[in-house]
Amino acid sequence: MTKQHHLICLVVLATTVFNPLQGYASGEEKPVAKQQKSGPKPETGKTQVHLIPYVPPKPPQPTPKIRTSQGGTRGCGGLPEVTLLAPEHVALTTQEQPHLYWHISTITHKPMVFTLSSEDAVQPLLELRLPEPAKPGVHFISLAAHKVRLRIGGLYEWSIRMLCEPGKGRSGDLVVKSYIKRVPRKNQPISMKISDDPLIRARGYAYNGIWYDAVTTLHQAWRNRPDNQPLKSAWQDLLEQVDLPHT
Repeated sequence: MTKQHHLICLVVLATTVFNPLQGYASGEEKPVAKQQKSGPKPETGKTQVHLIPYVPPKPPQPTPKIRTSQGGTRGCGGLPEVTLLAPEHVALTTQEQPHLYWHISTITHKPMVFTLSSEDAVQPLLELRLPEPAKPGVHFISLAAHKVRLRIGGLYEWSIRMLCEPGKGRSGDLVVKSYIKRVPRKNQPISMKISDDPLIRARGYAYNGIWYDAVTTLHQAWRNRPDNQPLKSAWQDLLEQVDLPHT
């Protein structure tokens, strides 16, 4: 082998060692890429994009899981499912006189009583006999209609009791309850201040953990436009995020 031929071989060898891109550019498999192909594929479809993303307040204050009931084992057996449209934690409102929403699956002629109590009061703020019969669907209690006001920082329990055996005590009654806390209205995003779009406003409330205001905004808009599919989808999406059924 001539010196010139030997020199050419050394140049080729040096180029192969110090230029790692050469082999991949020529179509050879890259070892790292081969390892990636043989490993598990990344999961897809796991991230769900919500129309009205709800971010619970922090730190969360869990509540007893009694927002839904399907009739008691005694006098209320076999009666409708009653559900309070609230999360299973203390949920927030900025309103002095918010709406409180609940749902019943089928009609009932049993007497029903709504009660609102403050954590630091002995007597209820409001105890109200609901209209009979209770028809299936979504219902709400307007605190403004009964001149009841929530104070900022106040924590309140609200409940619905179905009197299964009127006049025979309450031990067999169906009872569902949840909690609400009023918080001060913070600086709202500019989009909420200048927009009348209920979807934008509900999204702002939900993102800031203001559950009851988001629910009220959506329900009022959807009630006025029952054929509006985006409002219907947003309503169902919001309820699903806290494991509530479609209503």
